Amino acid sequence: MTALETDVVIVGVGSVGSMASWQLASRGQRVIGVDRFSIPGPFSAYAGESRIFRKVYAEGGHYTPILQRSQDLWRDLEKVTGTQLLNATGAVTIYDEHNPRLAALLAAGKDNGLDYEFLRGDEARAKYPEHVIRDTDVTILDPEGGYLKSEKAVTAALAEATRLGAQFLGNRKAHSVEPYGDRYIVRTDQEEIIASRVIVSQGNGAGAVCKELGVHLSVLPQILTWFPAADPAVFCREDMAVFLRRAEEDGRPDKAQFYGFPSADGWTVKVVASIFLDEVESMEKPPTWDPKHLDTIRAWVREFIPGLIPEPLRVAVCADGHLPDATGLFGTVPGMEGVVVAAGFSGHGFKMASALGAIAADLVLDGTTATDVSFMNPARFLGPDTRLTTLALS
Repeated sequence: MTALETDVVIVGVGSVGSMASWQLASRGQRVIGVDRFSIPGPFSAYAGESRIFRKVYAEGGHYTPILQRSQDLWRDLEKVTGTQLLNATGAVTIYDEHNPRLAALLAAGKDNGLDYEFLRGDEARAKYPEHVIRDTDVTILDPEGGYLKSEKAVTAALAEATRLGAQFLGNRKAHSVEPYGDRYIVRTDQEEIIASRVIVSQGNGAGAVCKELGVHLSVLPQILTWFPAADPAVFCREDMAVFLRRAEEDGRPDKAQFYGFPSADGWTVKVVASIFLDEVESMEKPPTWDPKHLDTIRAWVREFIPGLIPEPLRVAVCADGHLPDATGLFGTVPGMEGVVVAAGFSGHGFKMASALGAIAADLVLDGTTATDVSFMNPARFLGPDTRLTTLALS
């Protein structure tokens, strides 16, 4: 079997792995990235054109420093590659006024000194004419929000890393990380790679490493949908914000939860239901799904975005890895100095991927980082004295 040597091996070259590759190569490190799919790949968590970027973040102010660093790094990646990636259109969240999440969202803005705009009634209807805004609805605009061209961003990071000397090996399965003297050896089905440092960032393929860390990773596929616009100009306005909507008031027969984007192609609009297919073991065999699965998003589009024709013209499948507490495993593996894991971001990782890649680079090179990620401690599901010596990757 072929044996290779490098400074850092990255296992899983998706959202975080691509960004770590770029960061490490830009810091003069020799990098080899391996992935079970082609690089870039078709069934990753970043598939499907775009992802929302937000800073007023109801998930908690502990994410704010990561989001700030991420915003800066997206702009850095744009500069070095000459590619527009982050479109700062603003991000509007529309809630029914009694939604229990509303207080958390407003606190995320106030407590972290972030700008936001709160509107309702006729003011909100005038600002967001593409949406049905009911008298019981409120809108919160994050002016620094917007959307990322997710596939384009990963491709740009990979291209820059390659230009700086990184190597990428796709379509192979990584089996394990094991000690090799004072270094590590990553065993795949095609080669053995020896390195001083390892980053494991397998995305929805991280089930085995999550099991090693004491927790189950649920791989949940999601159907992404694009709808034609009756009047495309309405959805191509420069001031149209990305949007997130929750209509969960008492008495409603369903819980409308969806998000969407301005038109990227001039005539269709991506609108996605925040619901998932049944858990799958792996995305190596993409799941089948019943066309009736689209009935829910059709109904929500018909009710809340009447300017769209409620029949999707395009669908795509992606899948996220979800953990029980919806918080990633991110940091140094206990007992394996120099091995960093990044997994299980539960559907809200891509907006932060540039920062997570940089922080992973900090951790493997320096053993520490200036950005607080302690709340994602990868050992939190293990016993307090547990130390690992090897990692199974498949």
